[in-house]
Amino acid sequence: MSAPNVLFLAIDSLRADAVFGDHIPTPNLDRYAASGAQFRQCVSTTTSTTPSFSSMLTGCYPPRHGVRGLQGYRLSTAVTTMAEAFGAAGYQTHAEVTGPLVPETGVLRGFENAVHRPGYKVKPFVWRDDVMERMSSYTEPWLMLLHTWEVHRPYRPAPDYVRRWDKGGYEAVVAMSDEWLAPVIEAAGENTIVVITGDHGEEYPDTRMGQKMHRAATKSRKKFRLDKWFPYLDKKFAGMALGHGFALWEHLVRVPLIINGPGVAPARVEDQVRHVDLFPTLLDLCGITIPGDIDGRSVKSLMSGGTLPEEPAYMEAVGVKLEGDRIAAIRTPDWKLMRYKSDRSKEVLFRLDGGLPPDEKHNVLTRHPEVAGKLGAFLDRVQAIEADPDSPLSESDEAVIEQHLRDLGYL
Repeated sequence: MSAPNVLFLAIDSLRADAVFGDHIPTPNLDRYAASGAQFRQCVSTTTSTTPSFSSMLTGCYPPRHGVRGLQGYRLSTAVTTMAEAFGAAGYQTHAEVTGPLVPETGVLRGFENAVHRPGYKVKPFVWRDDVMERMSSYTEPWLMLLHTWEVHRPYRPAPDYVRRWDKGGYEAVVAMSDEWLAPVIEAAGENTIVVITGDHGEEYPDTRMGQKMHRAATKSRKKFRLDKWFPYLDKKFAGMALGHGFALWEHLVRVPLIINGPGVAPARVEDQVRHVDLFPTLLDLCGITIPGDIDGRSVKSLMSGGTLPEEPAYMEAVGVKLEGDRIAAIRTPDWKLMRYKSDRSKEVLFRLDGGLPPDEKHNVLTRHPEVAGKLGAFLDRVQAIEADPDSPLSESDEAVIEQHLRDLGYL
């Protein structure tokens, strides 16, 4: 048998409890998780798509790979991409992507064949048969990145799925994705390592009343110009934002991670792992040399019952709603330190308690200064890294990216 193929399936906006919880029916994803390695505490690097993929595909944090937002940045030429590493090892490399992942960002560098499909004004999964047909022609061994948009806002469940009021359609599109993606995964074949994750989580109303309150708050901000006359109230209402990119709360950074396929035994891993660990782990599973100077590490040993020293996770929120501001954070299973506007005087510390319901309402920084100091020092070290500056965007590339973001409703 040849070297294993790799299907890297990234479901946009898929949060961890959508798969590992019991409130959304996901029988196919549950089956893949039960027969493979399921990582119950995987942390995304950012809560915006382009920088998140940049970290997954390079094993590097944003200060190193250089993509610090949805626009205005191109992936550093100094980092090695997943496609480049697999291509150098003899793999055919393919990408089927959508949304803001356009070639101009540099994120798709190294893929021999990259198809970007529209993420808006199209029927859900209308692309599936074409993608499966192309898959059938791949020469082994191959690496395929498949990015899906159906769980991204605005939620558009197919007619035969009931829109759920309590989640405003989110449950329906997750259940729909579970069913419609199953044939794609099966088509990958037995000699394929399948990776399933979300690029980040999602914020949405938990109840019908929550939906109504959000609509009322949004209308009030626009109608009464609260930012001018009542800035405090405007800030409160703005805090009710839906979607992602504007914060680093647990439901926005916790994502499912499932790895299944040849050489992968069933395992339930409770240790914290990070999106930057995906790149080196896949190389390790396929017997490919892991490049140096990356921020991630292989977690292959965790999949066979081994242990690794605890490693903090660095995260950034850089969404359009922040209007150029940036929130950075360091997370361990027990703690999360968040720093606003890169200002060390604007830090908050939350207790996460190693898997118990996290407390992200009470700032305990003054009660645990030693924890804050340790995490803050790690944050400083990551942010001190400087990406290669020789990767500027041209005006034409920037215009293409901006138009895509407008079409997707970001701008």
